Amino acid sequence: MNKTFLRQMAAWAVISVLTLVIASKSPAQSPTEVTVITSGGENMQGELVSIDDSGVSLDRGNEVVSLAAEELSQLRFAPTVLPQLPMKVQLSGGSLLSITGVVWTDQTVTVTPARQSPIELPVEELRWVRFRTGNTSTDPTWLGWVEEARRADRLAVRRNEKSLDSIDGTVIGISRESVRFEMRGNEINAPVAKLEGVLLSTQNKKTPSTPIQVTDTSGSVWAAESIRFASGENNIEIQLPGSIRHDIPLNQVLMLQYAGGILSLSEAEIASASFGTQSSGSTQSALSSDMEQWFSPETEEGTIRVNAPGQITFRVPDGYQKLIIAARRGKEVNQFMAVRLEVLLDGSVQWTGVLQDRQSLGLELPLANARQLSLKATPLPKPDDPKSTTNTTSTNTSIGDISGTLGGTVEWFSGRLLK
Repeated sequence: MNKTFLRQMAAWAVISVLTLVIASKSPAQSPTEVTVITSGGENMQGELVSIDDSGVSLDRGNEVVSLAAEELSQLRFAPTVLPQLPMKVQLSGGSLLSITGVVWTDQTVTVTPARQSPIELPVEELRWVRFRTGNTSTDPTWLGWVEEARRADRLAVRRNEKSLDSIDGTVIGISRESVRFEMRGNEINAPVAKLEGVLLSTQNKKTPSTPIQVTDTSGSVWAAESIRFASGENNIEIQLPGSIRHDIPLNQVLMLQYAGGILSLSEAEIASASFGTQSSGSTQSALSSDMEQWFSPETEEGTIRVNAPGQITFRVPDGYQKLIIAARRGKEVNQFMAVRLEVLLDGSVQWTGVLQDRQSLGLELPLANARQLSLKATPLPKPDDPKSTTNTTSTNTSIGDISGTLGGTVEWFSGRLLK
């Protein structure tokens, strides 16, 4: 083997080693590289130096910029988003967590967030646990129960893949295999494998307002009263309501959302509201005009009331990405009629459900950059109704239809838009 060939082989070996060394020293974007969006809409990038109650410090290469908390809208990190796990828990402070396990012993609950260290908290801080991934059949019932006020705890039993049953009583413990539940003085152990989840009593409980939401790569959304980070650390420390502290690894932080990330739907601008089908002034009778005025949708104390057939449309402000809302029969209604509910985005139906009785229905819906959001209620005729082949949204509403209209009163409640 000649010397020239040996020298070439040695050179190639050195180049290969150097290439590997350089590649190993060229990692993906640092977890402290962030994009800051100010409350005025300005975007800036830089290296995160610190976070505390007063605001954020950002190294932009040639200067360190400090932004007060009231100037901040979002901090966006750039980690890899990981698959969400089926089990979720909501805390009384508003945090919605993706978890791998929950154990309730005596007066303490231990929750293990996905890919993070466990948290111990008082049982009073637990709002609900959902053991399974929902589907289009079970979600409306479950989400309706979530938004309802509850005097007692509730076991949600999955009867099959399409329906849920409920049992009210008192939860006294949770293990990996079962839920200890007391009903009318009798204690039972309900297998987790047969449950959709458990919902705790909401009596005398209100969700506090928190200034910061922290979203992690596993899909957990932490409602934080305060957060802290200093340069060189590997975790962001958050404080939840109830003086509960938790560390989130920096490489799992996806976004920080500052105050203003939640808007009550009832406070959004109304684009239009109508009862019945719109008709021209020349064909609209005085009675139908009065009825439209009386029964037109309205908002009151956070509740949106729609009489079927009716529709209310809201303008969606910039930046909001998700709708959460539930619907129920009007509390004053004692004679029920079936009502079809629809949620429309920019005039296109995105969700539909049917109210048959007093059971609430709920939903979570991505807004997909929609500019308008409509809530619609339409009466469904009985199978033996001789008018069942006619248009149920006719403008010719008469005195005889008023009882049906009252029976079709729908309350949309807990509606909110999330950024």
